[in-house]
Amino acid sequence: MARNNRMFGSTRSMLILVACICFAIGVLTATGIVTTDKIAWTDLGLFFGFLSFLY
Repeated sequence: MARNNRMFGSTRSMLILVACICFAIGVLTATGIVTTDKIAWTDLGLFFGFLSFLY
């Protein structure tokens, strides 16, 4: 089997990246820099992080 040398070639890597982005937006929302009322970004980050460990 050939190794995949792309940085974000696997689904798990993409889910971890999305989780980190959601946590970053959650931190910006908590500090008041960004305001979004409809999405709980930290919960969404936890969800994608959990999915990355299941996958």
